[in-house]
Amino acid sequence: MRDIRRCPVCGAYVEVEVHCGAPTAAVLDGATRLKISKLLSLALRHSPRVLGIELDGEGWADLNALAEGMRRAGLPASPQVLKAVAQLDDKGRFEIRGGRVRARYGHTIKVHIRYEVDSDTPLLYHGTAIHVLPSILSQGILPMRRLYVHLAVDVETACLNARRRQNPAVVEVDADCVRKSGNPIYKAAEKIRLTPHVPPTCVRRWTTC
Repeated sequence: MRDIRRCPVCGAYVEVEVHCGAPTAAVLDGATRLKISKLLSLALRHSPRVLGIELDGEGWADLNALAEGMRRAGLPASPQVLKAVAQLDDKGRFEIRGGRVRARYGHTIKVHIRYEVDSDTPLLYHGTAIHVLPSILSQGILPMRRLYVHLAVDVETACLNARRRQNPAVVEVDADCVRKSGNPIYKAAEKIRLTPHVPPTCVRRWTTC
């Protein structure tokens, strides 16, 4: 993961060494950024108590409380640094609003987030592993412990997720078929879509990554 830096001209947090025509100042090294990002995901998606914080019904957490929890965990993370980590996340996993932050998707804990409905994307893709394919072809794609099935808008994004497993594969999904089955599709991030279930009849084909 790349270092986070700050532009002395506009004050923006960036990942480049020159911004607005001026050298940027190092704020957070890539290794520490990765640790903070993983712990942030864990707390906002699965277990708020690991940082001693509380989420409201829509998944929001106070940035100051998060920063204090990070410091107790031995990580140097001010509210401003946490905001930068969230805003620069390349998967669009986080959302900032005022002094609060939440995960946009990936929850195993009960939260209620109002998503925009995706009513027109024709094809979507799901990253998985080859040994899971027989189950997918017989039962469809299930959310398992998460609230929703995760789908990507392109093969590349789905493969990034699939490569965390051995023998990665990507399943192509007929999105119109999913909608007609009574399962709405939601826009969670620029390249991520969510749905309660993908029936096996909506799985078109699969390929390795």
